Amino acid sequence: MATVDLFNLIFQQILKISPSLMYNYSTVQDQILYLILIPHVLLFLFLFAFSKGIVGRFVSEHRGLQYLTGLVAYIYIVYAGWYGSFLVPLMMGWFTIALILGIFLFLISIIWHPAAAATGGKLLGDITQEAGKRAGRGKQKKAIDDQIKLIDKQIRAYRRERNPQSAAYIDTTIGNLEAEKLRLKHERNKL
Repeated sequence: MATVDLFNLIFQQILKISPSLMYNYSTVQDQILYLILIPHVLLFLFLFAFSKGIVGRFVSEHRGLQYLTGLVAYIYIVYAGWYGSFLVPLMMGWFTIALILGIFLFLISIIWHPAAAATGGKLLGDITQEAGKRAGRGKQKKAIDDQIKLIDKQIRAYRRERNPQSAAYIDTTIGNLEAEKLRLKHERNKL
């Protein structure tokens, strides 16, 4: 009977955890794990970062004030009823997401070592840049091919119109078009 009163004192009186939340965890072991241990670990991590951030802004790295600030914040959170009312459900959801994300990052780090991330990121950037260039080259090649087709069409038209009176002019124009076509072919081969 004394253990029941002790758990009632801890869960309902001190931590102010609602009975409806306690009934979600039927055994005492589940209640200790899910309502005290996991939320307290996360709360202590938060309080450590919080107290270090607050004290660090004023007195830079004063451990005694960091501990005092963390302790006062912890007492306030528990006494105000924040712990049992909304922090426990929030932390359980957050812990599940953090655990899944941690497992995912662990599996990724097995495949792709974190030290190689900068090199891999640069390589990925180079690959996408090269793919972009190749796509641009494809468009340039198509534009050059279209110009060459247009020049071939013009050359055929000039040859059809060639007569003795305009032979010199048409031969010069065809020569210029052939030179332009050769230049375009050379430019296309460079791509």
